[in-house]
Amino acid sequence: MAACLYIERALFVVGAQNTGKSTQIRSMFRDQRLGTDGVIPDAKRIAETYYLSHDRRLYVRITSPNEWGESLKEFLDKTESKTGPGRWCIVSPLQPLPEKSMPGLLEAVQGFIRRFSPERIRVCFLSPDYSGNMLSASADLNINALVDSLWQLPEVECVFIDARSRTQNGLFLADFFDFT
Repeated sequence: MAACLYIERALFVVGAQNTGKSTQIRSMFRDQRLGTDGVIPDAKRIAETYYLSHDRRLYVRITSPNEWGESLKEFLDKTESKTGPGRWCIVSPLQPLPEKSMPGLLEAVQGFIRRFSPERIRVCFLSPDYSGNMLSASADLNINALVDSLWQLPEVECVFIDARSRTQNGLFLADFFDFT
């Protein structure tokens, strides 16, 4: 029997462009399990795959598919090609509103669920972002309606994190992938 791809958990760090999503994801490397002795890598590119245990790996994406100009299909195809057979978790930045070819957050999460059927998804909204700006309802974004819609998906939980610190949320984010 051939091994198949199984994505157990997905963590989406959500904010507008240039609000600190990749910085928050990098801060996860404070966790010793990711093999950097708690040192946050500052290189522009980092490895994409890390072992969480003998049989479970983590795919880390630093740049949002919105910023790469990917469509939802391209994002999902890339996720599948970067993971492969076995048990996986992923972390990726996303933007709340449609940008370039990528749909808004709700449609992206729904598409991810249809494609991979993960056990859990955590959506971490950056509010305040690294500059101290709050993610609030605007003409383009009704954050309350978005969260309410996400909560209708049984796999999804939503949290808001204060992203003004470059490092303080790292262990909180990494703990989502603690299976002990």
